[in-house]
Amino acid sequence: MRAAGFNGALLAALMLASAVGQAADLKVRVDAREVARKRVHTDLTLAVQQGPLTLVFPKWIPGEHGPSGPLESIIGLTIRANDAPLPWRRDPRDMYALSVSVPRGATHLEIALDTGLPTEGGHFSTGPTSSAALAVLPWNEFVLLPKGRDAGSLSTEATVFAPPGWQLICALELRPQPDGGVELEPASLARLIDSPLQMGRYAKRIELPGAAPFPELRHSLSLVADSAAALTVPGDFAAGYGRLVEQAGTLFGTRMYRHYTWLLTLSDHVAHFGLEHHESSDDRVDENSLAEAPLREGVAELLAHEYVHSWNGKYRRPAGLLSPDYQQPMDGSLLWVYEGLTQFWGTALPVRAGLVTPESYREMLASLAGSFDTEPGNRWRPMADTAVAAQILFGAPDAWTLSRRSVDFYEASVFLWLNVDAELRARSAGRASLDDFVKRFYAGAGGAPALKPYVEADVYATLAAIAPGDWRTLIRRHLDTTGTQALLAGLQSAGWQLTYSPEKNSYLETRLKRRKTVERQASIGLRINDKGDDRGTIIDTVEDRAAAQAGAGPGMKIIAVNGRKYSVEVLDAAIAAAHETRKPIELLVESADYYRTLSVAYFDGARYPHLARIDARPDTLSQVLTARAD
Repeated sequence: MRAAGFNGALLAALMLASAVGQAADLKVRVDAREVARKRVHTDLTLAVQQGPLTLVFPKWIPGEHGPSGPLESIIGLTIRANDAPLPWRRDPRDMYALSVSVPRGATHLEIALDTGLPTEGGHFSTGPTSSAALAVLPWNEFVLLPKGRDAGSLSTEATVFAPPGWQLICALELRPQPDGGVELEPASLARLIDSPLQMGRYAKRIELPGAAPFPELRHSLSLVADSAAALTVPGDFAAGYGRLVEQAGTLFGTRMYRHYTWLLTLSDHVAHFGLEHHESSDDRVDENSLAEAPLREGVAELLAHEYVHSWNGKYRRPAGLLSPDYQQPMDGSLLWVYEGLTQFWGTALPVRAGLVTPESYREMLASLAGSFDTEPGNRWRPMADTAVAAQILFGAPDAWTLSRRSVDFYEASVFLWLNVDAELRARSAGRASLDDFVKRFYAGAGGAPALKPYVEADVYATLAAIAPGDWRTLIRRHLDTTGTQALLAGLQSAGWQLTYSPEKNSYLETRLKRRKTVERQASIGLRINDKGDDRGTIIDTVEDRAAAQAGAGPGMKIIAVNGRKYSVEVLDAAIAAAHETRKPIELLVESADYYRTLSVAYFDGARYPHLARIDARPDTLSQVLTARAD
């Protein structure tokens, strides 16, 4: 009942908010004219009734997979009724809840919020969100709502004031006002929170060509950056993303939005991530991410991932991830569908669209398989637990990730769904594939945001309707067993296997540039920071590899290698020399106030993961990556 009510509220959002003569339940006025100095002022007007009232900050935001919210960024709060201040008290058992008593005769609360935007730390919408030239405003950081009230049933009117000369972009229609503010089209609070606002001094909007099978719908990329130069894109940029829209439309067969806009923020001063929304996505990457083809491939995977979420996550969502008032704890058990299947298509669709080459995709897949092949964490922790524990693992430190595991259900699920695709083809004698599952599972009327929850059994039932069989056993093998047997079997079922060679993996080298890390975990067993003053600091170790066995650990900083000042080139040269001389590699490391020389007995030379064909098996991976005709 709760899920159905939430769905209905979303579908009726515009009708609720735009009713003639009906005042909005919540008016939101955000003054972001000082956003460059990371200060925002918000005025809220909330319709209320007399009596006790609990107000809450949004906590469980769809797509963030853990408790979030603006608790640390609030630097001022006053609540007034009948032109008089009201005392408020925080719930000592729930930091997101504030209690007030609405006095007799009051029909509205006037709430003033001052926000100091973060400069570091945080996750997703609680991380750094602005620079001197741009900002992204997630509405959940600037509102309060009555506890227990379905956000889809709360009508809103929102206005924002931006710095002079800045452009504003949002999935909701924007209407400039005479006082310099910009008014958003009326919407429910759920839809407002689902429509972040992007603004910036340097901005470019790229309209994509109409794409079959829905050429009448508008798709665009909105770019804001810390410099005008960062907005430069190659001439075929729009055409490539037009093909992505076309390939996604052909795959899903419907669209669950009125229009779609990627909000791409190019800055070194904001948190980097992607967050899905029905009609847009909040995508944040390095300032120079469009400068080179390999970096643009990484951007394409991010944008495709968040786009797929419009269907998988926003339209079809696990019932355990519903939280109508943003206060109900979420159950991440099905994130292997919500995020895992999205990761699968978010990497495959750019290849179908020609934004990523098949060779780059295979190098990516090899790097993932190689990482799982060497990490100790999967020997004790099954993939299912990384999904259930996502709300903890998203905030876990980088140190000991390989032994603890991370939210790697994203990447591990790619092999699960490759396995499902190959099995669908085998059980149907080649007549069906994962494309057919998508068309069935995500079928709907389309044309506007909607929400249709599901449970795990629905996934198995849909697969069985396409190709009868015990799908639960195959999938739970990936989810519940430890080690890499199921994962590598999934790769092999697609006609490929993991191998190693001295030749560098091109995807890993691009990731080194993008993430500023050095990954040598398949050889000596180290991940090393390659950024600024932290260059040479060990991020993580593979516990059964030579460096860890010699005493290396996270947090130590490599000062020298074989007596020479550390650099990536010096380290790689030492690995190669040890293969010839059979002499251990000497690492001089700094650990707090102490220095040590470690003797690393590694003699097998450079070792990087790649894929090799299994000639005896059909190459279903290449079939997955082949473009589809409408």
